[in-house]
Amino acid sequence: MASPLIQLSQGNTPSRALLAQISHVETAITKAEDDFLHAVEFGDVPLVKSILEENPYINVDCTDALGRTPLRLAVKNENKELVEMLVSLSNADNTNEAVLQAIDAGFTSIAEITLRHPKYLENTNRMRRMGDVEGFFKRSWRGSQFPSYVTPLMLASQKNQYVIVQLLLQRGEYIIKPHKFGCPCQECTNKRKYDQLRLAKSRLDAFKGLCSEAYISLNSQDPFLTAFELAHELRRLAKSEVFFKREYTDLADHLSTYVVKLLDRVWTHRELSVVLDKCGPPTDDVYESLARFKMAVDLEEKAFVTHPNCQQRIDRCWFEGMGKIKRLSWPQQIGILILSIVAYPVFVAYFLIAPESKTSKILKVPAVKFICHTLSFFAFLILIIISCFESISIISDSNTLQQKYPDIHEKYKRYRQKYNQQLYYDDFPLRTLTPQVTEILILIWVIAMVVQECQELWSQGIRSHFSDKFNLLDFVLLSVYIATYSLRFLCIKKLNSSVYELQNVPEFNLSFGVEAHIYWINADRSFWDSYDPINTAEGLFAIANIFSFSRIAYLLRANETLGPLQISLGRMINDIMQFFALAVIVIIAFLVALRNLYWYYSNRDDIEINGLGIPKPEAVEKYGDELAAFRTVFWAIYGRGQDTDVSLGNYNNTVTEKIGESISGLYHIIMIILLLNILVAMMTRTFDKTAEDADIEWKFARSTLYMEYITKGRVLPVPFNILEVLYKMIMHFIQLANEKKEEVNHEHTVLYDAGRRTAISNVESQRRFKVKDHV
Repeated sequence: MASPLIQLSQGNTPSRALLAQISHVETAITKAEDDFLHAVEFGDVPLVKSILEENPYINVDCTDALGRTPLRLAVKNENKELVEMLVSLSNADNTNEAVLQAIDAGFTSIAEITLRHPKYLENTNRMRRMGDVEGFFKRSWRGSQFPSYVTPLMLASQKNQYVIVQLLLQRGEYIIKPHKFGCPCQECTNKRKYDQLRLAKSRLDAFKGLCSEAYISLNSQDPFLTAFELAHELRRLAKSEVFFKREYTDLADHLSTYVVKLLDRVWTHRELSVVLDKCGPPTDDVYESLARFKMAVDLEEKAFVTHPNCQQRIDRCWFEGMGKIKRLSWPQQIGILILSIVAYPVFVAYFLIAPESKTSKILKVPAVKFICHTLSFFAFLILIIISCFESISIISDSNTLQQKYPDIHEKYKRYRQKYNQQLYYDDFPLRTLTPQVTEILILIWVIAMVVQECQELWSQGIRSHFSDKFNLLDFVLLSVYIATYSLRFLCIKKLNSSVYELQNVPEFNLSFGVEAHIYWINADRSFWDSYDPINTAEGLFAIANIFSFSRIAYLLRANETLGPLQISLGRMINDIMQFFALAVIVIIAFLVALRNLYWYYSNRDDIEINGLGIPKPEAVEKYGDELAAFRTVFWAIYGRGQDTDVSLGNYNNTVTEKIGESISGLYHIIMIILLLNILVAMMTRTFDKTAEDADIEWKFARSTLYMEYITKGRVLPVPFNILEVLYKMIMHFIQLANEKKEEVNHEHTVLYDAGRRTAISNVESQRRFKVKDHV
């Protein structure tokens, strides 16, 4: 007779007797399940087998009061025999949960048994055929400790279990890399609509697996490149996923530590060269000097760059066969430096004529290039200092109008008498017609620096070039110098043009443009317009001088003592910029408040004050207009404010004065006591942080400086680089001319050969006709 459950499953109508039998069977199974769970928990294998034999319909995936299944209990107790027995009887979800539990607990042998079981392999293959690989939209199994998107490979990678990772990678499994943040594809859009938190956490878990040492070491063909790219992506992602910024930053730092561990395993110079010189995809066997090191510098992998192995290699490249000079005493080094400066023009000539000669290669040594460029820059600063102390400036001439141009002076006198106009004094100094030698030399340096800047832009690209703040400073510096000399030469052009026009103007037409021409000749600044080109040029030149001397900070990175100070100074400037972002809000708030408080008295001072003879109040002087109010509020930061700044004088308005005093006092408290002390605290924290990592920060900054000179190019310093550019242009034109000449000669040769072949063909034809006629 069939069992009650079988009869019910066949669709037979249940009777009372049948329902009673079913209830009895369910009760028996429930009791059997309880005994089964206890037997599995205590590891009683014979009892488990007997229960399974006596109860063929028992639910193997039943749970206890805590939601634990028998398979999970067996995994917890590390009972390999029970695990192997229950895996074949449990469903797919329960089996996958047991695998994850074993991996999470570190039971490698248990996890390996489960992963190798045929039942698990069958379930995995079935899920692959169904396309359910990622499991993002799948609901987690009830009682599961892990989200549905967590795979065994992902969890094993996070736990750095090399055996499990290797096993799963050999089966062809891999961790799916998340799409970029804010990806507009349909898949990411559906995930965001489904659950944004789930999407963010799945992305984080995936990156945890991708960044694990086990996964990178066993799966990547180039662990250094993989770690660098992942760390760079994680640092960018930390700026977007601000809620998980700490987690992504820790992952990026973990990758930096992992790369350093790999570098510790490099024991020979040949291995180090392979690591630092590799470039391109991992499958390409392409190497370029310090290509991987330059990539680490660009990505700011400071731990990798400052590693002793890397520093030893870059120091060797810096001197490039001239390491013996480094080991000499400092008097010997100074003597060699002086001799090199004296012989430098000869080296330049050799380089222009034979760039690949042995003598020319001395100039290509990075240390030599750095010294030459440094001396060139200091020569430029000396020219600036000399130009500031010259007794005769570019602005005025030692002669007067009557001494140098008597004919123009006579015409000017007749014009003044004719129209009875006193434009200027009877005789006045002249603006100079030609620039000074120092100004010309500075201009040559500026032009050469512009050429060098253009070469670097061409070789590096705009984005890469301006990623360095010193290159941005150079761009501003050169722009200001170009504007300065443009205005100065504009003034010289105007002066020469005015002299020419006045010398050739007829007597009867003295009124045509005389005033404008005389303006450009006169050097007396009391008659100049406030926006005269020379005034503007001098202001720009002063600003450019500040930028020029601040460029010395670029060279301080080469020194071990001054380098950390320069780094601290640069970071403190960032602190000051952040401080001003907050200070501007406070300044504008109190500026608007005080301006609105005293607007009436500044608008009515012409009637109520001047008309009645009342002295102008101090508040009107300080807050009478927007510019005056800004100056008052700004300079109050530096202690130049007074309590009388809000006084209304003879106006009987005590309420306004008291409110003004309160606002002014509150401004001093917030700005001077609070914000300035916050700025000091920020700068102190920045300095202390830099001092803690002074060695790493200095070595990294020095490495960035070294790489700029180790890379090809920038051999000749300013202004010799102009000679190099001109020489290359001349050689290029000569090469084009030779190629064109060869083409012409080739055409003549082809025509000659064609004509010769035609003549030979005609002779052969005539010979054949003669033979035929003879026959």
